[in-house]
Amino acid sequence: MKILMLAQDPNICVVGSSARKRMKRYAELFDELHIIVMTASFKAREPQSLFCSGETPRSPDEQNGRLFLYPAAGNPLLQRWRMYRIARKLVSRVRFDVITSQAPDEVGLIAYRIARRFNIKLQLQVHTDVLSPRYGRASRKEYLRALLAQFLLPRADCMRVVSERIKRSLVAELRIPESKIFVLPIFTDLEPLRDSFPKPEDLTRLKKYAFRMIAVGRFVDKEKNFSMLIKMMADFVKQEPTAVLFLVGDGPDKANYQKKVVRFGLNKNVVIEPWRNDLASFYKCFDVSLISSNYEGWGLVAMEAMAAGVPLVMTDVGLAGEIVRDGVNGRVVPMGDRDAFLAGVLDLYEHPEKRHAFADAARHTLAEMKPHSESEYLQLYRKGFERCII
Repeated sequence: MKILMLAQDPNICVVGSSARKRMKRYAELFDELHIIVMTASFKAREPQSLFCSGETPRSPDEQNGRLFLYPAAGNPLLQRWRMYRIARKLVSRVRFDVITSQAPDEVGLIAYRIARRFNIKLQLQVHTDVLSPRYGRASRKEYLRALLAQFLLPRADCMRVVSERIKRSLVAELRIPESKIFVLPIFTDLEPLRDSFPKPEDLTRLKKYAFRMIAVGRFVDKEKNFSMLIKMMADFVKQEPTAVLFLVGDGPDKANYQKKVVRFGLNKNVVIEPWRNDLASFYKCFDVSLISSNYEGWGLVAMEAMAAGVPLVMTDVGLAGEIVRDGVNGRVVPMGDRDAFLAGVLDLYEHPEKRHAFADAARHTLAEMKPHSESEYLQLYRKGFERCII
């Protein structure tokens, strides 16, 4: 198979990055994998100048085996225009079996136009629950993208989604045949989280707190809703004044969160922590992990917390109900319900035995999940494309 992928992750162009390494592994599954990458900083070149980062091999086998990379650089509008031009030139000289977009958005629209004009099978990947009402109400951009997804998805030849929740919504709301939908969650190497130990300096830093909570994610409130956690803490500290919540991440709403912490008088109880590269060990310092999202596609943070042995309280999004089951291996509450979220946290605070039971059950759940290995995942990844051309 020859695959053309339209991608929006500029890290694919960075030699040695995890995204670049992942694409190299994908390329080994196919005869050729050509990826057009949107990037703001790379000097734009025509398609014949293959490979990002200035690499120009004499033959495909000399660079990343079967992987070809093409930068579409510039401002966001220019990136999309260049992506379209590069794609048109590529399909005129390479016979692709499938064109795939990593989202049913503006880039998905480019993939759709190329697929229809040149008679190529179209695969759309869905990593976010774009049909969730909360997604469409997040902003005008998300509203328009939700409408675009509703146009594109029924017209795709096949699609890869990351959760059963998304599959159910596509079948129920867009009447898409189940045979077109392939469910494949994001593969995550959980061994580092299972095998890690808390750092002594972190334990020393946190030992003054009687109950320790952590929430990890991008500081984008319309999606992650960390504001609800800060407001919840204002009530929780009435029960346990020496509790702490660490918000770990970065993003456009950081200043907003800092103001809310001051407004609610939580300077001693809410810590806004920068991104950390040692999350595997840092998780082990906490009693509970919190996920307050309004919508998710899957929920990598939930998987990481479960692997680290930290019980979860999360809203009913993403993998909730599929992997995290309320009262079995975590607590699942309605999204946006601060009182229910507070009740879930208080339940685990007041019952340490539940925390231990949920952590044990979560580890058992992860052990039973498939695929068990990256090699199994890669074979399933290829299968998703094979279903497009059957």
